[in-house]
Amino acid sequence: MTEDGPFTLELALAELRRDLDVQIANLEGQFALLLQRIELHEQQARGHIRHIADLDDRITSAERNQVTHAYLDKRFRHTMTLLSLLAATASVVVALVTTLLST
Repeated sequence: MTEDGPFTLELALAELRRDLDVQIANLEGQFALLLQRIELHEQQARGHIRHIADLDDRITSAERNQVTHAYLDKRFRHTMTLLSLLAATASVVVALVTTLLST
C-alpha cells in the first residue's frame, strides 16, 4: 500500500457512512410521512363512518315517519265523511228549528 492508501480508504468509508446516514434519514422521513398520511386517512374514515351512521339514522327516522299516498287518501276520506256528517246534522237542526218556528 502506498502512503495515501489508508487515508483514501478512511475517506471513502467516511463518505459511504455519510451517504448511508443520508439515505437512512430520507427513509425515516418518508416513513414518518406515510404514518402521518395513515393517521389522516383513519381520521377521515372515522368521520365518514359517523356521517354514514347519522345519515342512516335520518333515513330510518324518515322511513318510520313517512306519509304514503294511501295514508293521505284514507285521511281525506275520513275528513270528507266527518264533514258530511256535520252537514247532515246541521241540516237536521235547521229543519227542526224551521218546523218549531213555523208552528
